[in-house]
Amino acid sequence: MSSEYVIEMSHIDKQFGGVYALKDVSLLLKKGTVLALLGENGAGKSTLMKILTGVITKDGGTVKMNGEEINPRNYAEAQDMGIAYVPQELALVDYFTVAENIYLGREPYIKGTKLVDFRKMYADASELLEKLKIKLEPKTKVKDLSVSGQQMLVIARILSQDAEIIIMDEPTARLGYHEIDELLSYIQYLKENGKSIIYISHRLEEIFKIADEVTVLRDGCLIGTKPVSEMNEKRLIHMMVNRDVEFTDEFVQGHQRGEEILRVENLSRSELVKDVSFSLYRGEVLGFFGLVGAGRTETIRSMVGVDKKVSGDIYLNGKKVEFKNIRDSIAAGIMLVPEERRQQGLVLSLPIRENVTLGNLKKFSKFGLLQEKKEKAVVTECVDKMTLSRRSIEQQAGELSGGNQQKVVLAKLIAHDDIQIYIFDEPTRGIDVGAKSDIYRLISDFVKIGIPSIVISSEIPEIQALCDRVVIMSEGRVTAILNRDQLKDSNEILKYAIS
Repeated sequence: MSSEYVIEMSHIDKQFGGVYALKDVSLLLKKGTVLALLGENGAGKSTLMKILTGVITKDGGTVKMNGEEINPRNYAEAQDMGIAYVPQELALVDYFTVAENIYLGREPYIKGTKLVDFRKMYADASELLEKLKIKLEPKTKVKDLSVSGQQMLVIARILSQDAEIIIMDEPTARLGYHEIDELLSYIQYLKENGKSIIYISHRLEEIFKIADEVTVLRDGCLIGTKPVSEMNEKRLIHMMVNRDVEFTDEFVQGHQRGEEILRVENLSRSELVKDVSFSLYRGEVLGFFGLVGAGRTETIRSMVGVDKKVSGDIYLNGKKVEFKNIRDSIAAGIMLVPEERRQQGLVLSLPIRENVTLGNLKKFSKFGLLQEKKEKAVVTECVDKMTLSRRSIEQQAGELSGGNQQKVVLAKLIAHDDIQIYIFDEPTRGIDVGAKSDIYRLISDFVKIGIPSIVISSEIPEIQALCDRVVIMSEGRVTAILNRDQLKDSNEILKYAIS
């Protein structure tokens, strides 16, 4: 192999409990290029990157950097070698400033003392951010940054350590349309300045915008590496899932709108939600769309009692209700699937089985005793419907990939049989294209048996594929409610989102 490759991973093997997570996988990264690493959830992408960054050890194969074999024993060693990782879940200290987060653990000290030299820290941070063309103020606290600002801060922290190779794991998962464009432009800037990037994403449109080559894994095996210029979306999807996947109008065909089941009038919550009104009918999927900070999630959280509303009325089946907390709304038959699955949707230390049944133990108990046989049968059926990749239902949720963790959250829904309304907040964030189709079909199937859904999404194609009507929000207010025949034009949707 020639020295044109800054990273050469050859014939990598890794087993967990006798089961191959990676088998004879090779990956080649050229200097100053973007290599897209694709595959379904559980395909082995994260395991391969953990080997490269020293988080786990390989069972076989070699890893070379600039032609020299390397074996980092931990992430700190990988960082010292110039390999950096931008995780999907950002690790920042909210109440520290931008500069404090950049130099966390590497703070400059006043000579001869153990006191942090804040003047030097802020000056260095300002110089670094200007050099990197990142528009952040060093003294701004992280909690006051937008999601995209936090993403750029993580990149600044990594580049402050002279990283040569940058691994980005779903970096746009939390971003809106304009922020995605800004980040992709910045990745192009990094490439032009000699940085080499491994880019993991389920959003294929991004791959065609920035990647030079694509490596596809499936079930822990290498399917192939191709120049992006030789690929199209259909070929990529087929390489990933070994079947054709289409996103068409089939998901909303057959929905018959019935009577009003939910009505929200003049809902307000400080500056985040301002006088929001909408209705949900049986037999429909109602979308909520808007740019980051539009107030979509805040509206729903206020409605179901997670956050306290200032004013507004809620009617369920024609009767006025008041949800003081999330338990009240669940008891009324409204189930919220949160965006933050790791913090709000799962207990990572518990097995899949317990996560699926934890909120519904009465269904699996008799005379106060858990019916384990019934529980295991139902859980197995639910996770099979979600095509969940796992060793067993006793595997800890924290060991699963992000996409498979989302499938556990959704499997919990199937295990419930007393729900009137499902609310999905970014249901396919970090989900591969095959699983995305399965989730769309699940939502459509709920509607067809009489259970309507609310879907909050930042992806216009998702809104177009799923929804019968869409509530569009901007700066906490409803700017439009569009019917399905008005959703074909993406620019029309965006027009109301930025108004």
